[in-house]
Amino acid sequence: MEAVFSQFGIEYYLAGAFARDVQFKTRNSHSFARKTNDIDLAVCISHEDKYNEVMEALVATGSFTRDPDEIIKLYHRSGGEVDLIPFGEIENKERAVHLTKPKAFTLQMPGFAEVFPFIEQLKSGNLVINTCPVEGLVMLKLLSWHDKPHRTHDLEDIDKIIDAYFDWNADEIYSQHFDVMERYDTGDLNYLSKISAQVVGRKMRLILAPSAELMERILKILSMRENPRWVAIKNGIMENTNSEK
Repeated sequence: MEAVFSQFGIEYYLAGAFARDVQFKTRNSHSFARKTNDIDLAVCISHEDKYNEVMEALVATGSFTRDPDEIIKLYHRSGGEVDLIPFGEIENKERAVHLTKPKAFTLQMPGFAEVFPFIEQLKSGNLVINTCPVEGLVMLKLLSWHDKPHRTHDLEDIDKIIDAYFDWNADEIYSQHFDVMERYDTGDLNYLSKISAQVVGRKMRLILAPSAELMERILKILSMRENPRWVAIKNGIMENTNSEK
């Protein structure tokens, strides 16, 4: 897929559940048991014609077939599924993508363009993969859950990420966000998760900075549940701090 993307000058990043798995795997974390073979790849693309050219080139490799109905979906010959999610100039003012060929298909794309400048390159096996940062994953999962509240696994993923976050970023938290550690009671059972969630919120604020509308939506979503983690994420987004990086 990367060879085809390079041929068309397409930049991409891994999103969704597979990005979650790569984030956990590359940090040697064993705290996440659920795995997926379905891949979401966000591709920065200018218009529908180019998107279809990329799809046709992927099919022409002989490794993929395209779903006739869900036209963003490809099936790999190994049995895996890939959703090629377009964002960027192809979006309209409402942040939607309307595809017309080979049939009409519409996607809502809030957040994907905002995450793009913050992608991380993670090594998994012999691959170096452009991957959504964990703060971006939390943001996109909040949006996904809000759109489809029955997707309770999005809530589980958010909790698992935050619970693992301190171990992943302890050095950075001590050196750059120590003030957050002093804001919570060390005797609180949620002490580390609250610290982690507030730091996630600080970094999410940077992702959301270009879009006041999206920031407002995320804050409204976080206000829907009195979960200590969600309250701390909201605090991190809303605070005015010079320690953001």
